Amino acid sequence: MAQREDTDGNRRWSIDRITLGLWLVGLLAALAVLWGLGAASPVLIPLAGAFFVAVAVAPVGRWVRDRVPPRLALLGPLAAMLTVLLVLAVFAGGLWFIGQRVAGEVPRHAEELQRLWGQANGWIDGLREQFLGDSGGDSGGGSGSDGGGGGAEALSGLVAAVLTAAREAVSTMVIVLFLALLMLVEAPVWREKIVKTLGPERCATTVTAVTAIAQQFRRFLLVSTTLGLITGALYIGWLSLFGIDFLFLWGFLAFLLNYIPVIGSVGAATLPVLMALAQGGSSTALMVAGGLLVIEQVMGNFIGPRLEGKQLAISPLVIVSSLLLWSWLWGAAGTVLAVPMTVLIAIALSHIDALRPFAFVLSDKSDRRRFEARTRPE
Repeated sequence: MAQREDTDGNRRWSIDRITLGLWLVGLLAALAVLWGLGAASPVLIPLAGAFFVAVAVAPVGRWVRDRVPPRLALLGPLAAMLTVLLVLAVFAGGLWFIGQRVAGEVPRHAEELQRLWGQANGWIDGLREQFLGDSGGDSGGGSGSDGGGGGAEALSGLVAAVLTAAREAVSTMVIVLFLALLMLVEAPVWREKIVKTLGPERCATTVTAVTAIAQQFRRFLLVSTTLGLITGALYIGWLSLFGIDFLFLWGFLAFLLNYIPVIGSVGAATLPVLMALAQGGSSTALMVAGGLLVIEQVMGNFIGPRLEGKQLAISPLVIVSSLLLWSWLWGAAGTVLAVPMTVLIAIALSHIDALRPFAFVLSDKSDRRRFEARTRPE
């Protein structure tokens, strides 16, 4: 918009049609990109996951490759993937150990949990009757006389849903690891292709951007690990006040699931609350749940975004907003990839002259030179 004077000397606001048209085209292009990202999620999610896995362990591959004869250069990517498999084994083994300990405790508290399940069913039926005018009919009687059957049916449905999600996650992970291995093996070949296609100067710009993305992603993993350790320690401290069993188990679970935003925090808090419910009743469970909710809110919505933003040069508001956007586009996988994808986009934009102002908007810096320094390899 611009101010112009009419024939009477009065100033009026007028709209520059060309500028308005460009903004509308840009808005439509952004909407088209978002639609494309959502529609192509079955392809983009494994590719994005494989890329970040590859850049995370690339230093391991280079370290091994530089220390073996050229004919054994393939040992570098294999060592890098072995590192990934070891990390996944520790993660899965930790969850399996926790599951075994929890399953072993279920018989001790079976009667108490069944009684609480019946109370919950009665409370839900009461709300249904109050707000919907539905007395429950046969289902209400069934819940009262056959509460155990209702609980077993609900539990079986939950187990089936968990198994389905686990199967899909495992299949996706296999594809991601296979693609990551191919990326590590073919990285030198692709660099030569980029040099011959784009030329030395543009290739140097591309390599600089990829190197900066890799360094920032590894910094993100370090920050996530630190936040996980702090969260686990806070869990142990809070649960110890109520004498909840398996303190270090719950702290370890909180540390592991900290790498999965939003969904992980829900899973990390649910089991300790159920244990508190079985050990101390509903009042203890409510106090435990309230404390864990405060911990997750402070760590997940305040300390985490601020620390990540400071280390990654991304605004904390942008980080929280990216979680909402990518989870909407890609579901559960989007919550895991939200921060790395935002960092990738910001650094990519910073290396394109025409789009550099948009990258600056995403940053937490008020000085462009300081932001550009953080988007270059160290």
